[in-house]
Amino acid sequence: MIRLFFSLLVISVLMGCSPAETSQSANDSVSERVQDARSRNDAPALWVAKDYDSTLYLFGTVHLLPDDLTWQREDMRQAFDAAGTIFFEVDTGPKGQVDATVLTTSLGLRSDGLRLSDRLDNYQLNLMEAAANNGDLTIAALDAMQPWLAAEYLTFAAAQNAGLSAELSADEALKSRAARSGKNVVYLESLETQIRASADLPEDIQIDILTETMEKFNTLGRDAIEIAEQWSVGGTDYLTNKLVQPMKSRSPELYARLLRERNKAWATTLSRFMEDSGTGFVAVGTAHLLGEDSLLSELREQGYSVQRYYAFKGEPVIDTVDATIQRTR
Repeated sequence: MIRLFFSLLVISVLMGCSPAETSQSANDSVSERVQDARSRNDAPALWVAKDYDSTLYLFGTVHLLPDDLTWQREDMRQAFDAAGTIFFEVDTGPKGQVDATVLTTSLGLRSDGLRLSDRLDNYQLNLMEAAANNGDLTIAALDAMQPWLAAEYLTFAAAQNAGLSAELSADEALKSRAARSGKNVVYLESLETQIRASADLPEDIQIDILTETMEKFNTLGRDAIEIAEQWSVGGTDYLTNKLVQPMKSRSPELYARLLRERNKAWATTLSRFMEDSGTGFVAVGTAHLLGEDSLLSELREQGYSVQRYYAFKGEPVIDTVDATIQRTR
């Protein structure tokens, strides 16, 4: 052992550096490779589906984001730029916003002369009053809504109060990029289909969802920030456990309406694209790309090769558990 150490010492002297310097140099090289891996792989998850002449990138989005969260990476941009057709869930442009207002009014506001409070017990009424006070909302506004809309309204209010915005979401950023790049844009469903996924739920399920939303109102904002941060570094295990599994176990019908059935319908549309040749890019809510009934699973069942896309292929591929969340302030 002494002879081996002495030989290494001589070699290091002849090379013009000490053993410590050689070790430090090696460590620096490893550190640089690890940092490169992190900077390229610690990003919102991206998958790729392929057949012999078609490529489809699938990118999970979050619809509400902090305005200081850094999430766009060059590898995602390169995949986006390579695609001729971009798929989004729905049209949220000027026409889409008008349609959404009309549909929300007709499907989400009560027109039967009854109030939401007529369907709530004393515990739920107290929850609604507390959520309204904590969220700086009016009980009268909530009282005029169907339970599904009240739940979404409260969730959105809590997210806004925590500093999250829909205007700077990943969806809106990519829609703007698609328009500026002259991409062919395809919407996977109509606004009515999306809204009815919640609006057509049985009323007892809507009230259960509303009750849980009101019970968790004070932590919804913090939870939304954690979801956005984990999404930004590709934390798919966390997101599956936080978004998909609880919905599936607590409300199978809601899970089927919001995720499984829509994933099946979208997979049919995307398979028609894959029948031709070319490259496409899909940007949909990240929950649709997680779990056993995901859009990815549907595409695999149709015979396509689907795998997580890592632009950096070197060793080691970094585990995102220790990923660094990047904020601009």
